[in-house]
Amino acid sequence: MKNITLIFFLFLSLTGFSQQPLNMRLADSIPVVDAGHQLLYPWAGGINFPKFSAVDLDLDGRKDLFCFDISNNRVMTFINTGTGGSNSYRYAPEYTSQFPEMRGWAVMYDYDCDGREDLFTVPVNNNGIMQYRNESVPGQLIFTLVENQIKADYGGGSYSNILASSFLMPDFNDIDGDGDMDILGQQFFCAGSFAYYKNLSMEQYGVCDSINKYMLETNAWGKFALRGGAYQTVAVGTWNSSCTMSNSTPAELIEQTVARRDDTYAQGYTIDIDGDGDKDILIGDSQAYNTLLVVNGGTNVLAQMVSQDTLFPSYNSPANLSTFTTHAYVDVDHDGIRDLLVGNREFENKHGVLYYKNTGTDAIPVFDHQQNDFLQNEMIDVGDGASAVFFDADADGKKDLIIGYKSVSVGGGNVESGLAYFRNTGTLAQPAFEFVTRNYAGVVAFAIGGPLIPTFGDLDGDLDEDMLIGAEDGRLYYFNNSAGPGQPANFVYTAASYMGIDVGNTAAPQLVDLNRDGKKDLVIGEKNGFINYFENVGTVNSAFFTTTPTNDTLGGVVVQTFGFVDGYSVPFVFDDNGSYRMLVSCMAGKVLSYSNIDGNLNGTFTFDDTLLSQIEGNKYSFLMTVNGADLNEDGYIDLVYGLYGGGVQIYLQRDPSSGISNVFAQNAFSIYPVPASSEIMIRWNDQQRHPVQSFTIRDMLGRELSTVRFSGKEGVIDVQNLSAGIYVLCPDESSRYAAVKFTVLR
Repeated sequence: MKNITLIFFLFLSLTGFSQQPLNMRLADSIPVVDAGHQLLYPWAGGINFPKFSAVDLDLDGRKDLFCFDISNNRVMTFINTGTGGSNSYRYAPEYTSQFPEMRGWAVMYDYDCDGREDLFTVPVNNNGIMQYRNESVPGQLIFTLVENQIKADYGGGSYSNILASSFLMPDFNDIDGDGDMDILGQQFFCAGSFAYYKNLSMEQYGVCDSINKYMLETNAWGKFALRGGAYQTVAVGTWNSSCTMSNSTPAELIEQTVARRDDTYAQGYTIDIDGDGDKDILIGDSQAYNTLLVVNGGTNVLAQMVSQDTLFPSYNSPANLSTFTTHAYVDVDHDGIRDLLVGNREFENKHGVLYYKNTGTDAIPVFDHQQNDFLQNEMIDVGDGASAVFFDADADGKKDLIIGYKSVSVGGGNVESGLAYFRNTGTLAQPAFEFVTRNYAGVVAFAIGGPLIPTFGDLDGDLDEDMLIGAEDGRLYYFNNSAGPGQPANFVYTAASYMGIDVGNTAAPQLVDLNRDGKKDLVIGEKNGFINYFENVGTVNSAFFTTTPTNDTLGGVVVQTFGFVDGYSVPFVFDDNGSYRMLVSCMAGKVLSYSNIDGNLNGTFTFDDTLLSQIEGNKYSFLMTVNGADLNEDGYIDLVYGLYGGGVQIYLQRDPSSGISNVFAQNAFSIYPVPASSEIMIRWNDQQRHPVQSFTIRDMLGRELSTVRFSGKEGVIDVQNLSAGIYVLCPDESSRYAAVKFTVLR
């Protein structure tokens, strides 16, 4: 039985760590080529199930692109470079950490008419709609919570939460054309219909920015309902109080295989498709492969749906995806006319972002299909559950990139798990990668259940590195390298259950000489968040492991997410200047650092730091991996993260004695309170000298989050938009004063 008491210490100064903090930077300039084309943003991390919104992130007057990946609650931001065309974006990760923690879905809409798109999402621990006001200033995104639960009058002054959940995403738009934001969402009072919550702000105050002034106007906006069954119909008629329809006229019948629908879970996106001034609706459904257009023949005030297009756009290439299509009407190519982006939220994870260029006008759009992998085609995206490791596959002395993955395609029936191979075509000091294959070592043919997590090491003493793959079933799959020393790897599938090892679910192995006896041991993470140590009790020429772990709670490390029995731990142990350090990634979106490992394999490791905290999202299942090697021959271990979105990010380690890890002799200023929750005060210790007036907040990977300037002996920095975690406050580097760590608690 695994009984562990976890004690977490928050270190507030850079000198309080048993090992020096890693000083990392995102290597987003390393080139990657696929089929002769150099990818624009290869290290963006992949996209599975996106919901897009237009927003001006840098306040330059141009609309940028906000993407919330529903699959892993991850924010991605892309800056409009102003050069025109659908590829005129720059991946801009510096904005992502400035958004609050979100889950389920996130949408941006300017509800207060100030020209800045505000933020709507699901409360983290509840259902409903959470509302943030965008109060950003140049150089800093600021989202202020104004309502934790948007409420509506359901009749007689009885206010209750507007129905929404992680699965039920409402639509935000000016439905009745009076200038304020209304809400349209599915509900369970009248199956298959959409509730219309009218905003009374304009009627009562003459302004659009009032909150919680909603009234349930009807449970059946547009007087229509989705109908499931053997054939698909959309019924149009008159609803009564008992949620039955009279005088209904069924529309055309479409075979279920083309447009079958489940009227229980659906989501709508309103758009004036025909330029008549009222709102029509695009609908995605949890059991449908299509986008359904229902056309309003009434008015904004009295909507009456009169026709449908079950294979929208039927005049072009229909938007058929693997269930639950999502929609966004945004100007993708920056020609002043909004285009259509169609995503999905359940299956297709590699070619699931459809881009339709608007060849008509903004008022009367005509959509022309351009591609099925918008943004995805310009980044490394292998599907989902990417697990990345460095390995010299071609024996040229440079580290290549091997990525385990699981890919699901249209229809939900084609599931593929394999290894993708990106060859390092650069130099020892300057890596560059080129895509070679999605079926490295022929792994796809063995139908191993993903996510697949590979590790490499010499298990038979023949001086080449063999491969073990951890699988979803908790077992290890052994591929012997028959190539010989100095030759490109040639893997031969050898065993489906290596040494009988089975850790339960989602084995995350690493081959590493943990006890430093010259033989490769096994460190294996698993679904429950613990880490197993299997000592190699064989020889250098013939590895041997018992089926029972030597230690099933290595280091006392448990990364279970609060409220869950799972954690999906993925360990990476490496030598850090003569001492082992262990990094562990988990489903909570964190990467944790531990030390005090050497000579302490039966003891408790020391928690040092949090390298990542939800920046790359979180998910209640397998989320991400961490691994590394010295990629650029500078003597420092570099890190590679495999992300659930199917992509990869590389962080190069800089000289630990420089950058944010630099601690100078003079402590020029102090900060308080520590820990902080909303703001921190800066006070100069030398009251006669306060030469630094510019500070940068960085996360533990060295990424710049925001910059603030002020003058005087004291200053205030707002940190309420930072997620819980440890950050570094860096003075102007020219000042040569010390950086100071601080912790934010939520």
